[in-house]
Amino acid sequence: MTIAVPRSAWAWLAAVVPVWFVFVLCTHWEPVLRDGWGHYIWHRHNDVSLGSVWDFAKASYTHNNPRLGQVFTLLMHTPGPYHEIVTPLVEVALFYLLATLALGRWPSLRRSQDALLFAIIVALVFTCARSLGPMLFYRPFTGNYLFGLVINLAWLVPYRLHAEEQRRRGWWLTPVMLVLGVASGLSNEHTGPAFGLAGAFALVMYWRRGERFVPWAIAGLVGLAVGGLLLLYAPGQEIRYSGLATQLSTFERIAERGAYGNAKILLLYLLYLVPGVIWLGLGIFGRIRGHGDGQGRAQAIAEVAGCALALLIVLTLLASPKQGDRLYFAPICIACAAIAGWVVAQLGRAERIVAVALATIAIGYVSYRLVSSYHTRGTEFAARLAAIKRTPPNGAVTVPPYSEKRSRWVIGDDFVVEWLRGAIALEHGIASLELESPPSKAPDSTQDDP
Repeated sequence: MTIAVPRSAWAWLAAVVPVWFVFVLCTHWEPVLRDGWGHYIWHRHNDVSLGSVWDFAKASYTHNNPRLGQVFTLLMHTPGPYHEIVTPLVEVALFYLLATLALGRWPSLRRSQDALLFAIIVALVFTCARSLGPMLFYRPFTGNYLFGLVINLAWLVPYRLHAEEQRRRGWWLTPVMLVLGVASGLSNEHTGPAFGLAGAFALVMYWRRGERFVPWAIAGLVGLAVGGLLLLYAPGQEIRYSGLATQLSTFERIAERGAYGNAKILLLYLLYLVPGVIWLGLGIFGRIRGHGDGQGRAQAIAEVAGCALALLIVLTLLASPKQGDRLYFAPICIACAAIAGWVVAQLGRAERIVAVALATIAIGYVSYRLVSSYHTRGTEFAARLAAIKRTPPNGAVTVPPYSEKRSRWVIGDDFVVEWLRGAIALEHGIASLELESPPSKAPDSTQDDP
């Protein structure tokens, strides 16, 4: 008996499996870098248990990075295959949730067009995200920003689905949304306020159509507010970055940066989205030809709301004491989902063929760069760590620098930092760890701190 596989299933396999496989390969080759060494050392001295992880979470909250992502980062450094198994699935889930946000419903495996939307979102994020490699394959960034964004989206999706179609929810969703809201608020101080406004906007929409009391939605907002306050007022915020976040008020920080500095934050966001112009052009062409499915007013409002949400996250960066490409990842992902949602609705058959070709080229090129970069970096890291481990006690070792410099694919060589080499040498019981022919100037570390 032959089982016929629907064409839509093949479309989904083609859209998801290659991307997932790239994620698996790169997480397998991902080296330990910069802040990751602290987690590496923790695991050398501690077993992973509920008690030890809880103690780590408490210590981080009171004396270090209070975000929930710091705990995720610790778990991602657990020895064994866990990182290679879990992280690629979470990264695929990110794009699935973005597709859900764009559609207003769960993507269907029976619809080839949903698979195309998924692929276009991946292609857009791959080409627009400035520090793509580090966001996906540098665990301190992945845990603090990508995992945090997945939690934010998981919290927001029920609001989006309910806005699209009113449906009855069981009582069980109320406590779930409360807990998920707290987790979402604890994930990232740069995204929490904007997501809270998005949830409040959804409640207003529910009210206007006659839903006066939506328990799970209210509980989710309360949880988000509680989690956000717990994060903003965590004791660790006064210690982290030497208390940088508490040295100036929000308005003082904006004023100190000046008009040019503040405008630059917004301009960078727009520049990062420039590759999206190609897709918008394809969508406009499809709309002129009039062969696409089109979309209703509610869908258009949702896409505008998505763009507004992304812009609100960027505006919160004006209040941030730290800047960096990593902080643009969340708004870029959300904006890419909104762009992709509009574009797909405009495409006729011919434009879809072009879209498939464009997505294949973009994803293929970026995947090649990621795989080649992390295969090289992983091989060099393994050789570097092996050299350190085989150095006799109180001995000295000199290791070569990484062959690939800092780029949108990889983090720069962390061994240019003298104190870090000293800490690693002390941990492995050797007298000296040096870098062969180090650069004359260490790279700016502000871009690499979570």
